[in-house]
Amino acid sequence: MKKAGWIILVMLLLIGAGVGGAMSYGSDESLPEGFSVGGLELGGRSPEEALATIRSRLTAMESIAVSLDPDSLGTSSDGSLSASSAGDADIPALTLGELGLRVGADEAIRAIERYKNFSWWERAKRRAYGERGPAFELVRTWDSALLEKAARQAWGALVRERAADASRTIDETDHVVYRAEKMGRGIELSAALRKIESLAPSSLADIDGSVRLVRADIVETPPEITVAKLKEDGLERKIAEFATSFATSGEGRSHNVTAAALALNDTLLQPDEVFEYGKIVAKAEKEYGYMEAPVILNGKLTPGIGGGICQVSSTLYNAALLAGLEIVERRNHSLPVSYLPRGLDATFADGYVNFKFRNSTGKQLLIRTVVADKTVTVKLFGTMDERVSYQTETDQLKINPPKTVYVADPTVALGEQTLLQKGENGYVVEAFLVKLVDGKFAERKRLSKDTYRTQDALIAVHPDDPRLLPPGAGQAPGGPDAGPVPAPDAPAPEETPIPGDGVEDGALVEPV
Repeated sequence: MKKAGWIILVMLLLIGAGVGGAMSYGSDESLPEGFSVGGLELGGRSPEEALATIRSRLTAMESIAVSLDPDSLGTSSDGSLSASSAGDADIPALTLGELGLRVGADEAIRAIERYKNFSWWERAKRRAYGERGPAFELVRTWDSALLEKAARQAWGALVRERAADASRTIDETDHVVYRAEKMGRGIELSAALRKIESLAPSSLADIDGSVRLVRADIVETPPEITVAKLKEDGLERKIAEFATSFATSGEGRSHNVTAAALALNDTLLQPDEVFEYGKIVAKAEKEYGYMEAPVILNGKLTPGIGGGICQVSSTLYNAALLAGLEIVERRNHSLPVSYLPRGLDATFADGYVNFKFRNSTGKQLLIRTVVADKTVTVKLFGTMDERVSYQTETDQLKINPPKTVYVADPTVALGEQTLLQKGENGYVVEAFLVKLVDGKFAERKRLSKDTYRTQDALIAVHPDDPRLLPPGAGQAPGGPDAGPVPAPDAPAPEETPIPGDGVEDGALVEPV
């Protein structure tokens, strides 16, 4: 019995020691070894310490700063640019949280909270069996809309250069000069946003607080108009030029010439487009108005409105000939003009006679005018074979002498006479266009056969002067014995009437 009692006593002591040890072991509230969150080992730490560490690291992760690599702002996606458009401007940095990153460890936090509520016996049992703590992953989510909005607000305007169209000008020496286009440049953030999404750390173990830099793509946007596109228009060079003088013109006529030239300036014709001078006349009247100047009415120079505008159409006609353009409609004046050889003028009469030509160059044609020192110059810019040139020639076929017409004037003494109007010859003229290739004759083409009316000599005599004939009769040159002559407004012999020049309708006005 004595020996059995000792055995029971020893067993009771051992049980008490085990229970006491278990109670002591179970009172340790630290997390078990192997307990980790996002790669961060938290075993051996108290739940409170572990929770504080987790929350601190999560905040640090969302606080990681991101900015654009300044070196990338000076290069396009193909590496063709080198100058930074951002210059010395500060590039703002945004945190991952501001860019829409949310990092969570809710499952781990709930597990720690549960562990805090374990009994000492549960904790002791888990340790007694060597159970390791669980490993939890982080949960990372992106708010894509916030990411794009925040990034574009912060960085979208760092590089913003508008594309600039190419331009074409004509300098003082009549050379066509081009200014190159400029590519537009801007930031393309799509690739940068994808890179930012990959920056979110997957581990809480090692969080670097340095600023992350991401490269931005610079994209180029071409302008609508390039030098290549402008050159396709065909305005390569000055292909023709012609000038006439109005040095003897008065104020009214000088104004009208200038007004018509200004209205014509910078007219641009598309390939195969037909130019109509009537539109220029209307434009000049609307924008500048016309002043009184001599016009041709019924074959006679008479004060009127718009005199001078035909000098511009005639100058343009000659420039068009020198460019080899197709003439669609052209009529000579009924009387010769002083500023051009006979056969090379082009009249205009509103509602009756127009001047038209076709842009037959196959490319655009630009008309430029210059008025200086009482000279109007028309210049044509376009495309023309440099080996080809043109010149005009005229051939006078006939001279029609003027008639002498006597009119009664009681203020003139019997036997005396007063010259009222000097007689002028009429003419029949042919005009030709000569084509040269490399300066050598290639072709001669007839342009027109023009008739210019005679201008009667008018002489006032006494009503009893025998040189006067009965009413309705004419007077031939040389006196009463020469026989009757046509009425003053009739065409000269063998003179072809010009439709609408006053012969038929008697009211057409030709500005000269």
